[in-house]
Amino acid sequence: MAFESLGEKLAPLLLGGFFRPLSRPTAAVYIDCANQILAAADDGGQVPHAEARQIIREVLTHHSAVPLEADEGGELRDYNQRAVQFFHKLIEAHWLEPRRVSLDEQFVLITPALRRLLRLLQEVAADHPAELKDFAVTLRSLCSELLRPAALDPNQLGPSEMRQTVRDLLDRVQRAEDQMHMVETLIMRQEAAQRASLTPQETLQRFLVDFHAGEHMLCYDALQEAGLLPRLNRARSVVHDALHDPLTRQRLAEGLTKHYEYDEFTAFGEAERWLARLERGLALIPIKQRLIDGRMADFARLSNARHRYQTEMRGRRPEQVKAYLESAAQLHAGRTFSQLADLPGMPFLAAKVEILHGTDALSTGRKPRPPVSLDLAPPPSDADSEAAREEIRRRNLSVLTPQRAVRFIEQHLPVKGDRLTTADLHLRVEDDFLDLLAVLAFDRGPSPVTLRSVRWRVRPERAELGPDPAAIPRDREASHLIERFAVERLS
Repeated sequence: MAFESLGEKLAPLLLGGFFRPLSRPTAAVYIDCANQILAAADDGGQVPHAEARQIIREVLTHHSAVPLEADEGGELRDYNQRAVQFFHKLIEAHWLEPRRVSLDEQFVLITPALRRLLRLLQEVAADHPAELKDFAVTLRSLCSELLRPAALDPNQLGPSEMRQTVRDLLDRVQRAEDQMHMVETLIMRQEAAQRASLTPQETLQRFLVDFHAGEHMLCYDALQEAGLLPRLNRARSVVHDALHDPLTRQRLAEGLTKHYEYDEFTAFGEAERWLARLERGLALIPIKQRLIDGRMADFARLSNARHRYQTEMRGRRPEQVKAYLESAAQLHAGRTFSQLADLPGMPFLAAKVEILHGTDALSTGRKPRPPVSLDLAPPPSDADSEAAREEIRRRNLSVLTPQRAVRFIEQHLPVKGDRLTTADLHLRVEDDFLDLLAVLAFDRGPSPVTLRSVRWRVRPERAELGPDPAAIPRDREASHLIERFAVERLS
């Protein structure tokens, strides 16, 4: 699949500074100016110079608290001069294009890129939960279109019909995805509002009433109750079959070639991308539904924890206990604990009450650590040093190292490819048996003669006779009985 660079397509706009106004602190002023000029444009999408500057002046007056930079007219006090400066900034960013009709008539045109940008910004800023009401309709139309006979049959649809059908299905899938993203956004807003609840009553109201009456529940109920998930899986299988049908891809490629004037290679790759996007979009709807399930479970846990915190941890109970103790302290001031024990409502639950006062109430002192002798140990005697060296030599004799294994291999398998089994060995000395154990512990080691790495492989008979342990032969080596295995030198 050929790489499609979106950055290269946007390079003319990026180099021309088209998106630069959106990155400035006064981005809201630029957007409002462009939006108001677009609303005042005539059928040809043009506005007279004087009217455009007047619109910009009104927008700047509305945003009087926004500080303008020097190149935007921030150092000018007259709003007319600021409007002229801002007008030239819009032309410099290629949001507006000047058009001179005559010496006395001058207009500005709203560029097509600005129209698409404003449409995108309006969609981003739009917050219409009521749009979720047709979510089930969108999914039902998708399923009905794909599950009808010959939905994507290349023998029934021509190139243009195939292209238009797939294009329409992609638009519906994209709309369904946007609606599910809106559902997740609404749930996240409910979570943020729940974290800011002040009283237990507000927490319960939001959890039991407001949350389940929200518009986001429409999408959830549509997926759960209308039986759309099984139908979506069947619709996805139809698209999957079409994606792997060469004739369907060829028919769609012909439609793309005819409409967009692609070459054959580009059209075929684009057709495959369209069908893959359609299948992936249908597959994402159930996945997104499971994520929304998790969001709803998180909201339930958050509501439970919030209500418990407000009623038990931060409720009126601590204040009531504090008020009770303060009242008791005022009523029984000057009395001893023994006298309070006889009063009604003041029985002690402890068998014995002891009040520490004076120095006994202070923190207990630290127990000092016993002193540690810092004297150096006496130097070892010659007998002790010799005994230690002898112990080290004795232990080194029984250490399994790669050098011991290499010594065994070079002694018994001098050539690459040699093979030896324990049936052919006749070890008598314990030191040779330790060399054999080193061969089992390692699979390579450095040769002391050639300084090259020596490699070998061990093949036990158990690998072939494991199901029948009694059939595994055993060999006696150096007074030890071991299972038979073979050693093969690899290098």
